[in-house]
Amino acid sequence: MIDMLKAIAEENRFQIIKLLSEKSLCVCEIEAKLKIPQNLVSHHLSVLKKAGLIEDCRCGKNNYYTLNKQSLNKLNKILTKLGE
Repeated sequence: MIDMLKAIAEENRFQIIKLLSEKSLCVCEIEAKLKIPQNLVSHHLSVLKKAGLIEDCRCGKNNYYTLNKQSLNKLNKILTKLGE
């Protein structure tokens, strides 16, 4: 859980999570929306994937990224309990 919290604490990664909550996106779409270089987007995606927050799926030439809803639900439950 600490890795998840560290991953989303960075502003660009938090923004990526917000974007992916709307729909699956490829690197080029995330790059265009955040206006940051492709190599930086790829780095952030790697960190989020390693933390278990996102998953990827190869579709043609592109990888599409989606939220790992199971991991996010676990994180949400834990944080909710802390707030009680």
